[in-house]
Amino acid sequence: MDSTTYYKVVRLKTGESIICSMDRDVRSLSSENFLKLNEPVQVVQMKETTKGNMVVGENYLLRPWMGLSDSDEFMINTDVVLTIGDLKEQVREQYVNYIEHTHETKKRQEDDKAIFKLLKEVNPGNDIYIINDDMIYGDDNE
Repeated sequence: MDSTTYYKVVRLKTGESIICSMDRDVRSLSSENFLKLNEPVQVVQMKETTKGNMVVGENYLLRPWMGLSDSDEFMINTDVVLTIGDLKEQVREQYVNYIEHTHETKKRQEDDKAIFKLLKEVNPGNDIYIINDDMIYGDDNE
């Protein structure tokens, strides 16, 4: 994500909040019927901290907005959007860290799949298990 990335919080008419990045600032999208959300993350409120009758803090959980999809980009109709705002600096940093961690995890999973595929080609007919970083081969015939 570079300096031309705009970090936004999008509140949908359903009440759902989404953190995402956009390629263009919202002001340049005012006449558009659809918005492109890059790497959207759902914000789920977990706990409010109150003092007397005043809310003094909130805890949130970030989770994939569309966990059943491998896509990083989504188009939504502007009719479902209630409002869009800029992210606070601290929230932007948390979002960027979340996205980076997600990318690292996907890369590790892809690397692991490639390694297992190679090992299966080298040792056909054997099951391969990795337990505590130790590789164990098992014979399919046993």
